[in-house]
Amino acid sequence: MPTAAEVPGIVAEGRKRLVDVANQGVHLQVTGDKLEDDWLYVAVAPSKPGVRALDHANFMSQIERELRQQGKNHVLLVPTLDE
Repeated sequence: MPTAAEVPGIVAEGRKRLVDVANQGVHLQVTGDKLEDDWLYVAVAPSKPGVRALDHANFMSQIERELRQQGKNHVLLVPTLDE
């Protein structure tokens, strides 16, 4: 479970992975984060119009798996939409 001190590093890693995803044509961005009940919730929204919901979900799932493989457990990427 992440600590408050680890949050900036985990969010930065997530942002880095989203840049890699953008190189594949799916433009997503971190719009916020919240540490609650031993879980880090990272809100992710499309940064450009036209991102399909399935692509959005698939890439977030892939990033979560990669974070878990690095030992960063209890991190959830939450799909959001900018209004």
